[in-house]
Amino acid sequence: MPSRGAGSPAAPRAAPDSPAAEPPPWSALSVPVYSLATVPATGATAGDSAQRASMNITTYCCPVTITPSRKFAVALYTHTATARNMLATGRGVLQILRKQHLDLVSVLGKQSAHDVDKLSLIREEGYDIVERFGAPTLADAFGVVALEIVSIETAGDHHLALCEVVAHQTLDAGEGEPLYTGDLPKP
Repeated sequence: MPSRGAGSPAAPRAAPDSPAAEPPPWSALSVPVYSLATVPATGATAGDSAQRASMNITTYCCPVTITPSRKFAVALYTHTATARNMLATGRGVLQILRKQHLDLVSVLGKQSAHDVDKLSLIREEGYDIVERFGAPTLADAFGVVALEIVSIETAGDHHLALCEVVAHQTLDAGEGEPLYTGDLPKP
């Protein structure tokens, strides 16, 4: 097989590290915006988790199997309260956000539950929170998916969690279509 030299148009491009670099092609795709809800661990792993429950924006997430059991791949941003809680407990609840949750993106994704009480901020924005599958969730989420970690892979600034779907529910508690990254304001 002939080799592909660096000057060949067929040669793959290295991932650029420069902020001025061309955006990757997948950034043009609109994908669902989820929020991962987690609670602190108790018992032996309590020291590994955050001090409070958290919700975090998650867009690096997708279903990966249907049979013999449903699984999701979820990227956990390293060192966040949500990631620490999920890694310590092995569980989380994935929420499918609706378009009306657009104003929560800055609370869920631009702040850390290590520094602020996200659940209080969400309530201050006028949203109700209810417990589902052992975690605080938005009352008017489009749907929720209870997950348990099957395996973890360290992947740079994220941990990639392969998770078993242990329960799921499509909700009627709100109106509105699911939120997609294409609905988010451009920087």
